[in-house]
Amino acid sequence: MLNLTRFLFVLLLWAVSVDLSAQFMKVDSIRFKGNDKTKKSILFRELDFVIGDSIEVSSLDKRIEYNRRKLMNTNLFIWVKSDYHQLPNGHLSINFEFLEQWYILAYPVFQLADRNLNDWWSRGHSLERSIYGLHFIHTNFRGRNEKLVFKAETGFTNRLDFSYTNPYIDKKKTIGLSLNVSYATNKSMPYATIRDTLAYITRENVLREKWSGGIAFKRRIWFYDFQTLEIKYNHSIVADTIAKLNPSYYSNGKTEQNFAQISYTYSYDFRDFATYPLRGKKIDLGIYKYGILPSDQVNFMELTGSVAYFFDLGSKFFLSSQIKGKASIGGQIPYANQRGLGYGSELVRGYELNVIDGTSFFLNRNTFKFQLMNRIFKLPFLAIKQFNQIPIAIYPTAFVDFAYVQQSQNEFKNSLANRWISGAGLGFDVVTYYNLVCKIGFPVTNGTKLGMVIGVGREF
Repeated sequence: MLNLTRFLFVLLLWAVSVDLSAQFMKVDSIRFKGNDKTKKSILFRELDFVIGDSIEVSSLDKRIEYNRRKLMNTNLFIWVKSDYHQLPNGHLSINFEFLEQWYILAYPVFQLADRNLNDWWSRGHSLERSIYGLHFIHTNFRGRNEKLVFKAETGFTNRLDFSYTNPYIDKKKTIGLSLNVSYATNKSMPYATIRDTLAYITRENVLREKWSGGIAFKRRIWFYDFQTLEIKYNHSIVADTIAKLNPSYYSNGKTEQNFAQISYTYSYDFRDFATYPLRGKKIDLGIYKYGILPSDQVNFMELTGSVAYFFDLGSKFFLSSQIKGKASIGGQIPYANQRGLGYGSELVRGYELNVIDGTSFFLNRNTFKFQLMNRIFKLPFLAIKQFNQIPIAIYPTAFVDFAYVQQSQNEFKNSLANRWISGAGLGFDVVTYYNLVCKIGFPVTNGTKLGMVIGVGREF
C-alpha cells in the first residue's frame, strides 16, 4: 500500500510539471516549389520533421526557419523561402520555395599563383605568376547533390584535377563517398621560407612532379554532425637543385617522397549560413597520420582542433570568434610537410605577406561586423533566372587576431615563430551569390605596420 501511494504521489508531481497548455499541430503536407533539378529525397533529408509529425505551436516559426537554413546550406540554391498555413482540418501545410543555382559550369579560369593578392603584388605583380585553364563543375549531378569537378590548368603550375563526391550512397542517407586524383608539375616553386617569406626558384626544366589520389567516406547521422575517414597516397619528385638549396625539403637531401596517409575528422556545424555565418557555432577536430606503410618516407601525426562561435548582438551587429590549434607528434618533419600559418584563413590578418612555418600553432581570430545592406537586386534585362537575381550584403568590420607558432627547426633566420604576433584593423565584406565573399581590410600588425588586405574567401 505504501509503494502504491508513493507511486501515485510521483505521478502527480510529474503531471503538475508537464505544461498542459502546450499546443501542437500535425504536419499534413510538405510542398517544394522551384526544385526543377533537385530530387525531393535530398530536400527531405535536411528536414527534422516529416508528414504526420506534430510540431509545438510556440516553436513553429523557429523550427521552420532552422530547416530553411539547412536547405540553404546544401549550396544548391541562390535563395530559399518558407511559409506555412493552417488547413481547414486544423492541420499544418508547410511550403518551401527555391531558386536553384546554375549547376553546370564550364568556364575559363585565371588566378594568381601566390597565396593571396598582397603576396602576388609584393613579388612584382607579374602576370607570369598566374595560372589559367578550364574548369568544369557539376554541383548537382543527377539532382542528388553529387559533385563532379574537372580542372585543367597551366601557366605557373600545370595541374590536372578530378574529383567526385556523392553525399549519400546508402538508402538511409547517412554515408557519403568522395574520390579525387591530382597531378601537377612546377617549373617555379618555393624551396624554403627565408625571413618569414617563401623563397622561389624558377628554371626551364620541371622542378617538381607530384600526384596524389584518395578516397573518403563521410558519415552523417543527424543533421549537424559529420565524420570523415580518408585514405590517400602521395608521390612527388623534386630536382636535385631543390635538394641542394634546402636539404630539409624532403629531409637528408632526398629528391623523392612517397607515403600513404589516413585521417579522421569530426565536425559539428550549427551555423545559419555556411558561406558567411552570422549565428551559430562550428566545432572541428582532426587526427592525421602521415606514413602508414613500412616503405613510407615520413612518419608523424597531427592533431587539430577549432571552435568558432557566431553571435547576433542585435540591431544588425554581429560578432564572430574562432580559436584554432595544431600539434604535431613525431620526429623531424620535412619542410615540404610543414604547414604553420600563412595559407588561406589560417593567418593573422596583416601578415598576408608572411609564412610562419611550424609544427604547432595557436590562432585566435575575432571580427565585429555591422549589416549595412542585405538586398536582392533584380536585373530584368537578363533572361536567365539564375543570374538576374543578385543577392548583395555589405558588412563594415573591425577585427583583432592573435597567434603563436612553435618551430624547433629554424634554419633560415625566420623571426616570427616562437613569439606572439597580433593584428587588428578595419575593413568591410561583400557577400553575393554563388558563395562569393570579397574582403577588404586595413590592418595594423603588432601596432607598428599599416597595410591593406584584399581577398576572396570565407572568414573561417
